[in-house]
Amino acid sequence: MTEHQTPNAKHQGDTNPLCCRFWNLAFGVSLVFAVLCVGFCTANAQTPESRVYDAALHAYEDGIFDLAEREFAAFVQTYPNSPRVPEAILYRARAALRQQHAKVALDILSTNAHRAGDFADQYRYWIGEAHRQDTNYQAAAETFARLIQDFPASPRLLDASYGEALARFKLGQWERVIDLLRNTNSTFQKQAVARQNDELVIRGELLLAEALLENGMASQAEAVLRLLARRDLLPEFAWRAQYTLCRVQLADQRPAEALAGTTNLIAAATASGRRQFQAESHALQATILEQLGREGAAALAHERNLSENAPAEFRRQALLRIIELLLRQDNIAGASQKLESFLAQYPREIDSEVALLTLGELHLRRHLALVAAGITNLPAAQTNLQTALAHFDRLITNAPFGDWVGKAHLNRGWCLWFDGKIPECQEAFKAAIDTLPPSPDEAVARFKLADVQFQMREYTNAIANYRAVVTAYDTFPDVQRELAPQALYQIVRANIELNDLPGASAAMQQIVRSYGESPYADRGLLLLGQRFTQVNRAADGRALFSLFISRYPDSQLLPEVELAIARSYVEERDWNAALREYESWLQRFGTNNLRPRAEINYAFANYHAGRLTNALTLFTNFLASFPTHPLAPRAKYWVGSFYYDQQKFADAELHFVELFKSTNWPAGELKYQAQMMAGHSAFARQDYKAAKDDYYLPLLNDNTFVRDYNELAAEVFFAVGDTLTLQEADSARPTQRFEEAIVAFEKIPRLFPNSYRVPLAWGRIGDCYRQLASYDPKFFENATNAYNQVLAPTSTADISARSQAEVGLGQVTEQLARTLDPDLWKLAFQHYYNVVSGRSVERIDPHWFREAGNAAARLAEEHQQWDVAIRIYARMIEVLPPLRPMVERKMERAREQLRTETR
Repeated sequence: MTEHQTPNAKHQGDTNPLCCRFWNLAFGVSLVFAVLCVGFCTANAQTPESRVYDAALHAYEDGIFDLAEREFAAFVQTYPNSPRVPEAILYRARAALRQQHAKVALDILSTNAHRAGDFADQYRYWIGEAHRQDTNYQAAAETFARLIQDFPASPRLLDASYGEALARFKLGQWERVIDLLRNTNSTFQKQAVARQNDELVIRGELLLAEALLENGMASQAEAVLRLLARRDLLPEFAWRAQYTLCRVQLADQRPAEALAGTTNLIAAATASGRRQFQAESHALQATILEQLGREGAAALAHERNLSENAPAEFRRQALLRIIELLLRQDNIAGASQKLESFLAQYPREIDSEVALLTLGELHLRRHLALVAAGITNLPAAQTNLQTALAHFDRLITNAPFGDWVGKAHLNRGWCLWFDGKIPECQEAFKAAIDTLPPSPDEAVARFKLADVQFQMREYTNAIANYRAVVTAYDTFPDVQRELAPQALYQIVRANIELNDLPGASAAMQQIVRSYGESPYADRGLLLLGQRFTQVNRAADGRALFSLFISRYPDSQLLPEVELAIARSYVEERDWNAALREYESWLQRFGTNNLRPRAEINYAFANYHAGRLTNALTLFTNFLASFPTHPLAPRAKYWVGSFYYDQQKFADAELHFVELFKSTNWPAGELKYQAQMMAGHSAFARQDYKAAKDDYYLPLLNDNTFVRDYNELAAEVFFAVGDTLTLQEADSARPTQRFEEAIVAFEKIPRLFPNSYRVPLAWGRIGDCYRQLASYDPKFFENATNAYNQVLAPTSTADISARSQAEVGLGQVTEQLARTLDPDLWKLAFQHYYNVVSGRSVERIDPHWFREAGNAAARLAEEHQQWDVAIRIYARMIEVLPPLRPMVERKMERAREQLRTETR
């Protein structure tokens, strides 16, 4: 009797075998029927709760994850008290993860952690997975570590130990990864003992080998891989082990062995049946051949990845590498031909996008290479740029929704940027942001958009985009390392332009706190400190400079910071402190390339401190030491001005002439000023002809000078007019000099209507017509009109010009009183009195106040109005006490006359 037979069955079988067989068959059919009936009844008895749950589970198992997520959510909402709720929540989160919705999964698990029950370790594990999928590797590692610590009996220990190691690998924590995977007391090793052939154990060993390789422990990595190779590995792991072994040998400077190993690598890739592995194998083989200097063979290896079977990304990389190899040989034609043939072969496939993108990038690189070599004006430079732009435009037109269109927009923006088309490249960078996925390329596009806005003075928008570069790409280490500190530095600059120093300071604090070793940290402190100095907050600027010195004592910018400290004292006009700082700087950094700036600033500080002899010596020495330096013209101009102020006009003229005639310095405003001052020097030594013919007129014949330097040109026209009036009169034409002076003065309101010299010019025009009126009375009207231009309500004349005009009108009216109507003396008196009383001018000009007072008092005396004259004299003494000795004598004579008349 066998184990499954019954006594009855055996007995029946013994008496009638046929019957037994029939009975057994009948019994079997009945049993099956019974089972089916039970199943049917059970199905019919399934509760609504279980049906909803099972439907959600079936959706999950069938890979319909969006439906599964919704169904499990509905289950939890409908049956909140079900014992299956914890597992439903878990499945819902896993379904979200399968859809790459890491943040959704994390929210589901975190907010429901209190409901996990017996699934607490599972919740913890999938929270770690959600963090890992969201590239928050630090949080993932910490979550997996807490699972191991809090749930020592969890079936997820191996998964968690591998998960922590993988997350820390992503963080570059090589030594920690090695300890987690190799230490015999580690959770991973303890779990691996009982599960030697588990996939996670194999993956962990491979990860250990990679960590050892990254940590510079190639020989130990190789030992791990050799042990792994002895095992019967699945094709995928056999390939991964061989791939890592080739990389180890390459890193260990054994490229020949690595190359030999690629034969097995390619065979393993083929056995795996995975195109990705095959493409990676060919790419690695090509890389090794490049290192061995076998560029021809490397190109052939890359060619294998140009086949239709290779993944698109590897196809693009292969194309780029082939182009790179051709470019190393300066074979531009070959590179272009390769790309063009690729385009011809794949005109409508994604690979044509790759070729167009690469061909455009090739021409863009050629343009940049020419620019770097200083070749910007040749047609080739612009041709490369325009050709690149055409390829990117073609890609965008042909494949507006393709995988590479975002990159094409980005490169198109670069082309327009390098071509100086700033508004146009703004749209290109915006399009790149709209079409690129979150990535370093998108961060670059946003950074360049901010740069464009900065250039266009849209500082608020620029700040917003720079800030997005800092905050929106925190999962991309390259962006955080390279772009984020630069973006913060640009925020500092933009806030400075907006005069938002608190905003600039906040960005600067973030740089120092988060990117203290970045080159933008010390540069930013210097920039912000200089700005504080410029806005009269020199002490705040020095505080930043002190922070700089304490944090970056070895910075290459230290000499510039120390120089800025001296400059801060200059802004405060604390000349003694400034001198001390400059003297200290010259002792410590005397050989620095900033020395010329330090020396000239030191010279100016001596001048402002009243040490004129020292200043003259310093400026003279500067010119001897740095005759061609860009600051030398300023030194030369100062020396000329020094002699001019000392009334050594011949010496001043000599220095000004040497400055504007020198070929060491480029033309510009300072040279024009020097030529004008040479004329003023000649004028001051009364050589009017030299002033006009040698200096002033050559300036006025320079169209660039007249067009670009309006105020200087107005001053020169004014000086020409004054020079003409002072020249010796021509006996044959005594009025000629005044007529020519009028022509010069009239140029000012006609050519430079906004110049502050316009009212002064009208005043001098009035003076000239007044002189002409002594020869021909018809010019009295011209003189009057000119003076009234100065006094017009819309005039911008200052107190001096208005006072002069009133005196001029008084003089004209006096002359008319002598020749036409004696009663006009009253009007002449009124004009003089307007200046004395302050009726037409709100303040006084001492010179014209005295002239007007004397003239008004004289007219009053001439008409026996002695009391009026006395009051005018009294006012003159009150307003200008230094006039008392001279005015009191006149006042006393007037009083005597008044006493005589009243007797």
